[in-house]
Amino acid sequence: MEEGLLLKEESTRAIRAVTGTWGGEFKEEGGRLGRVALPMVAVTLSQYLVQVVSIMMAGHLGELSLAGASIASSLTSVTGFTLLSGIVMKD
Repeated sequence: MEEGLLLKEESTRAIRAVTGTWGGEFKEEGGRLGRVALPMVAVTLSQYLVQVVSIMMAGHLGELSLAGASIASSLTSVTGFTLLSGIVMKD
C-alpha cells in the first residue's frame, strides 16, 4: 500500500486548517516566524547602534571630531553597508 506524502500529524493539521480551527495554527506559525525574525531584528539594531556609539564617542572629543565622524558614518552607511546588504540579500 502506498503511503501518503504528509505524516499523520501534518495531515491532521491540514484537515484542521481546512475545517476552520486556525487559532493554534496561527500561534504555531507566529512562533516559527519569531524564532527566525528575532535574530535578524537584533542584528539590524546592533548595526545601527554601532554607528550611534561611534558618533557619541567622537562627540566627546570635540565639535570638529563630531562633524567628521557624522559625515564618515553617513557616507559609510550609504555606500558600504547598503551596497553589501544589497549584494548579500540578492536572490
